[in-house]
Amino acid sequence: MRLVGKKLWLVLLAALFLSCVDYDKLNIQSLVKQWTEITDFSPDIVSVASGADLASPDLISLIDAFSLSLERFQDSDLLRTYGTIPFSLTERSFGPFIPITIQEVTVISDLVSVFRSSIVLGDTDRAQATSAEISNLLIGLLIIDGEAQRYISSSYLQLFITLIIFILIIALLVLFLNRSLTRTLKREADTMIFSHSYMLAQDEERARISRELHDTVIQDMRYLLLETEKIGNTGEKNKREELTAQTVPMMADIIRKTRDICSELIPPDFRFSELPDALRQLCLGFGKKTGIDCRAEIDSNLRLDFIAMEKRLQIYRIVQEALSNIEKHSGAKEAIVTMRLGQNGAVFIGIGDDGKGFISPLDNNGQIISGIDRSHIGIISMKERAAILGGRLKIITEPGEGALVCLEFPSTPPTNPAL
Repeated sequence: MRLVGKKLWLVLLAALFLSCVDYDKLNIQSLVKQWTEITDFSPDIVSVASGADLASPDLISLIDAFSLSLERFQDSDLLRTYGTIPFSLTERSFGPFIPITIQEVTVISDLVSVFRSSIVLGDTDRAQATSAEISNLLIGLLIIDGEAQRYISSSYLQLFITLIIFILIIALLVLFLNRSLTRTLKREADTMIFSHSYMLAQDEERARISRELHDTVIQDMRYLLLETEKIGNTGEKNKREELTAQTVPMMADIIRKTRDICSELIPPDFRFSELPDALRQLCLGFGKKTGIDCRAEIDSNLRLDFIAMEKRLQIYRIVQEALSNIEKHSGAKEAIVTMRLGQNGAVFIGIGDDGKGFISPLDNNGQIISGIDRSHIGIISMKERAAILGGRLKIITEPGEGALVCLEFPSTPPTNPAL
């Protein structure tokens, strides 16, 4: 392989040299042309009687010029370049040929000298034989020259094809790198957007908890405080007992409201509760809290033991966020949470309602198609949680047609031991 590569470089160097030389003065075709002029000048050498005067000045001048051209060709770099062409590489295409050597050109030069002497001495037989031998040698050199030119052309073609392939590979590599860079930049932008959205969601959640505590628990406790002060300021036993009886259910109601707020903040302990049970409890509590008829339809044969607890929490939070959106925005009277094994083997979870619907910020592939505002923070959060599960989130909705949030993720245990 290294030998072939070395020969190929020699061919390329030879081709470069041949493309730069003056063919009108140095190549084999010019020598053949000169010899043709000589043979055309003396076509009747054979028919001339022995001893006749053949040595016309013009013919001798042509022969001398041809001899000079042979000497120049013999000393030229072109001849040495022909000797570097590996004709053995062209056997399949052109057959085996021997490179042109200085010795062959020297033989032709010697024969030309013999031919000139024969012309001067009038030796037609010898001139005829020498002329035929020179012609045969020149024809052989012409054939070799043609094969060399074809081989060089083939090498140029191979080099051109190699260059085109190399350029295509570079172009594909640049395209691949550009796409990778674009995807990386998009992921970074999405990460920044999600981080910003996540911080906004945290602030909004804190504000919501603050409002809920202020509007419910704190107000009830303030009222309870006033009632207890009345108890201390009342001297009548019957009145104190009446006020005390009124404060007991108020305290129980405060405890219930506080427990409801805590239950939303604290995730279920999946060490003691399975995910389907946690979702049923979530739907039950959601229905009692909001007055929306919410039910869970979960396939009893569905096994989710392979999912780690932290990823079960992601599923739980997606359902919780979807139900929260139904409570805040949908105006629905009914909601349903379904969980089953899909036709493609993936776990399917759907959270649907019969509310007023909306224009989804996600397309059919779960990609963001509209701008992000505060009303979409929950959807973006659900989308990122779905990505953590290795699944995808879709939203099927139209204004006035209700909404269906669809979550799909693999049902088989992933190879990643973290799952």
